[in-house]
Amino acid sequence: MRIGFIVGKDDEIYNDETIYNKTPKKYLVYDNLNTDVAIAMTVKEHYPDVTVDMIRPREITLERLKRNRVNFILGYDCINQMMDEPYVRKFSGKQGGETLKNIYKNPNSKIFPPFHFLDFIWSKDKYMKVLEKQNVKITPTIPVSSYSTPKILQSIQLEGWKEFIIKPVGGTIALGVKRFTLSECLKSPYVIDEYFNEYKELYPKFLIQELIKGFQKYGEIKMFWIHGDYSYAVNTIDRGEDNYQVKIIKDEKILNECIKIGKKALQSLPKIKVNSNVVKPVLVRTDFTCCLRNKEKKPTNYFLNEIEHQDAGSYVNFENITYPYVQVMADTFVKKARELVDLGF
Repeated sequence: MRIGFIVGKDDEIYNDETIYNKTPKKYLVYDNLNTDVAIAMTVKEHYPDVTVDMIRPREITLERLKRNRVNFILGYDCINQMMDEPYVRKFSGKQGGETLKNIYKNPNSKIFPPFHFLDFIWSKDKYMKVLEKQNVKITPTIPVSSYSTPKILQSIQLEGWKEFIIKPVGGTIALGVKRFTLSECLKSPYVIDEYFNEYKELYPKFLIQELIKGFQKYGEIKMFWIHGDYSYAVNTIDRGEDNYQVKIIKDEKILNECIKIGKKALQSLPKIKVNSNVVKPVLVRTDFTCCLRNKEKKPTNYFLNEIEHQDAGSYVNFENITYPYVQVMADTFVKKARELVDLGF
């Protein structure tokens, strides 16, 4: 069985000397081994009946993907393309984005999860609407695709937010996220216009949310669901470039509340069907923060902030995170590929 792994990470170094020494140099980024390549190499070393095809971003073509029974995206998806992470000439700009989408959208590409599932997760505006309808706990959100500042300010006033953020749909990390104060915007509405003028060429849609002050204070709980089951979680706290922490979660009540919300969120995701059989994704990450409407810190005030798919950061590049992510994911990808082939994928 031949499995394709689309790699391209450059920010999640995996320290394993044995795997590093066996990895062809062309798959090392700045001479570093990243988790996506480590997973593919682990499959190559431990599953002799599997032929591994590691595909770098610039090597992605429909013809290449068609050679494999299944292809898993681990390091270069449509969000990476939008952010030029990395820059690939043939996939640059809006036209390049459409080129990549058309490859991934084509059923003959054998991408798993399929495009409709991935596109849902890439489109935060879409899944926030669905989660709200399914009564999954989220922070109120105003989607924006046209740029009428008076209407935007009116909507924010109706919500009663004194401070708010605007962020692009499809942005990564904190790119394009900006904080505003309502009183200042009412005095000088042009600051909203300036924001959209800066980013609307890069992003077609934006989300406006109340500024949640607990985000910086308590960080996010990033929870990993492998084959639909809770596997592990970490607490990330980002207070600037020199103050980024990744911690183990010690409060069981908070953890259990996030697991409860996460289970409900997973049920709201699009169903993946292969010849009428429902198939689970390999990995989904659900991110939570506190506190809803800036209330006090307690488990019931945590809410779902974001959903990511199998190429999400794992945080196992931090020494205190000991979950055997690379080994578990390698095994899960092989099992998933076999399941898909048996179903006639």
